[in-house]
Amino acid sequence: MSFNWISANEISINSILLMDRWMLQQLMGLSDSPMYDTSEEYRILLGTIFAYNPTIVWYFKNRCPEAADRVDQLIALIPDTLSSEEVKESEASFIDMMDTMFVYLQPEIMNSKCPYIRDWDSDKLLSIVDFSDKLVLDIGSGTGRLAFAAATVARKVYASEPCDRMREFMRDKIMKKQISNVVVLDGTIEAIPFEDDTFDITMCGYVMGLDIKQEVASLERVTKNGGYIINCMGDDDRKNDKPNERLLEEGFKYSHYVSKTDGDVYRYWKKVNK
Repeated sequence: MSFNWISANEISINSILLMDRWMLQQLMGLSDSPMYDTSEEYRILLGTIFAYNPTIVWYFKNRCPEAADRVDQLIALIPDTLSSEEVKESEASFIDMMDTMFVYLQPEIMNSKCPYIRDWDSDKLLSIVDFSDKLVLDIGSGTGRLAFAAATVARKVYASEPCDRMREFMRDKIMKKQISNVVVLDGTIEAIPFEDDTFDITMCGYVMGLDIKQEVASLERVTKNGGYIINCMGDDDRKNDKPNERLLEEGFKYSHYVSKTDGDVYRYWKKVNK
């Protein structure tokens, strides 16, 4: 599914060579990721990229060796008679299909083109609970939408992000703006790299959804008793007439507002009691 965040014809398929191991695992379905498309169309497009781009095959097999067998299986699906025009069309179609992944390689574009970042106001986070002098963890930080908002009042914010291009972007911003209370590190919601009961506030946006019960348990583990878990989405134009029932079942409260583009946005929070 394309969200039209980037123009496929302006992105080189060699952008794959900028992807880290985590991203390659996503593309190959080697993690439980909603980004991976299991359709036959997806497999043919990716197989075509492999079959006609030996440098990308070399990179995949060396950067993500666990994907080597799958790479060979996809190549075997593709005839060796495709024209250069057909290959280019397949490359553009794949980029368009996976624009949510390729835009991760272009954080500046992500900040300017993705409405959930571009149109979002930091007050939508800071008005949920009091961040003053709090120790905060942001999971799946991306370009730092939540982390940098919290850092304006929090004592310290740890921004955990599995994509290295995003980590580099945040670190560059920290250096450029001389931000002293944000620390960027690797990590996912399934494997948070901190001890139990560490943070006053843990937060995320567009991270929970695969296994909400397990994800909430992971956040609760590192949140102090009496602290808060926040799930704060950004702004977009999607219509949704009800909140996430699974989050409500986990004890979250919520509020709703209409975005600048007339979408329904829900914010969720839960006080941790251990």
